Amino acid sequence: MTSSDLNEQEQPQQITYFGRFFGVRHVQVVLLFLCLTTNFLMRVNLSVAMVFMTDIGSGSNYPVFNWTMAQQTQLHSVFFIGYFLMNIVSAVLATIYSNKLLLLLSVSLSAGITLLTPVSVAARGWYALLLSRMILGVMQGMMMSNVMSLMSKWIPPNERSRCGSLIIGGMNFGTLISFSTSGWIGSNFGWPCIYYFSGGLGMIWVLTWFIFAADSPDKCWYITEKESEFIIQELFQSQVTACKSKRIPWKKILTNRACFAVILTTIGHYWGNMTLLAEMPTYFKAVLHLHTTHNGLISALPYACMMIFSLLFSYLVDTLIKRGRVSVTNARKSCNSIGQWGAAICLIILSYCKHESTIVTMYTLGATLLGFSYFGFNINHLDIVPKYAGFFMGITNALSNISNVLGPLFVGFIVDDAENKHQWRTVFWVSAIIWFIGNSIFIIFGSGELQDLSEDPNPEDTVNQRSN
Repeated sequence: MTSSDLNEQEQPQQITYFGRFFGVRHVQVVLLFLCLTTNFLMRVNLSVAMVFMTDIGSGSNYPVFNWTMAQQTQLHSVFFIGYFLMNIVSAVLATIYSNKLLLLLSVSLSAGITLLTPVSVAARGWYALLLSRMILGVMQGMMMSNVMSLMSKWIPPNERSRCGSLIIGGMNFGTLISFSTSGWIGSNFGWPCIYYFSGGLGMIWVLTWFIFAADSPDKCWYITEKESEFIIQELFQSQVTACKSKRIPWKKILTNRACFAVILTTIGHYWGNMTLLAEMPTYFKAVLHLHTTHNGLISALPYACMMIFSLLFSYLVDTLIKRGRVSVTNARKSCNSIGQWGAAICLIILSYCKHESTIVTMYTLGATLLGFSYFGFNINHLDIVPKYAGFFMGITNALSNISNVLGPLFVGFIVDDAENKHQWRTVFWVSAIIWFIGNSIFIIFGSGELQDLSEDPNPEDTVNQRSN
């Protein structure tokens, strides 16, 4: 057994307060997971709340609105206008200012807007909700770039897959909770309580984040000195030292082959993701004629499966990388292929299935396989441009809105009869082809190696950070 193997066994026992396998860096991971959970609770609550808000014949004690389908669609889409714009701005802010404070600002204002939504809508109706959704999009546009920037400063390379998978899984967990609880809350307590529930959880997270979060190990008040040194040393050895520089290599990032591959596969991923997870409830209702309750449960099931399996396999991927059984590049490309190509195959098979049980099985399997992409292209930001991971995530996340905007429009253009299975088959084939092309680009041009652009222009800064 080598000395490095001995160190790997000894370090986890010595460097943390909480035991062998859990440290303060993992506290930060859990906090970021809960950040995405609460943010997605506030983002997707409108999907279920809208049903109660527009149920004219319900006899509800709360205001009910006679909004047209066009008005309802605009309320959903206006979120992404603010979201797109703020992602670009946040990509730059995340490289300059405190990520902890930026996330604190983002979630506190998102929670505040969510809590005020019932009162404002009751007073001003549709325009108030439209404005609230746009502001919510702006505030949540600050989220992913700062989350990724914090990951680059807290997570050692050998823990990226499992920690990144857990954090990003917060999106699915938040959606799962929203789908599972909003209907019950709206039925028993009224639609305003859907907003109070998600906004209240957001405020609880803000308080917890303010107390326990930190921008980096050397700024954390309760981390052990040994764990802080361990994290900094691991990142330094991998040339993954976080920096706060106003000089961002825009041109190098946007023209780098590996970076461009991530951008394109991200756009392709979210197009297919939109079809598999966002449009399938409509398909189930129109084609399979599923009851609303069953539809909600089936729609929520893939989020749970995706999260569970991605966590299990992410640990395996980290272990294989750590032991040298597979390179980072091959691990990212293999996982992304399983995720996107696997989901594409399931989507095609689903389009030809006739039995409800087979369709639901393919749907759940496809969504579960898609979870592999979390430690494929998604975590690849940290591999290739760790110092600018926050900025790069802001750019890719903003551009992914191309799919969020054009995808539903494409579905509306193709499917003029929601019960026409052949029209839906065209939608599924197009999504599968886009997944196939996007992942092919990632396989050919992608990389798991550190790119030249991420080298610090001032070596003394890196040395100083290490000595601190």
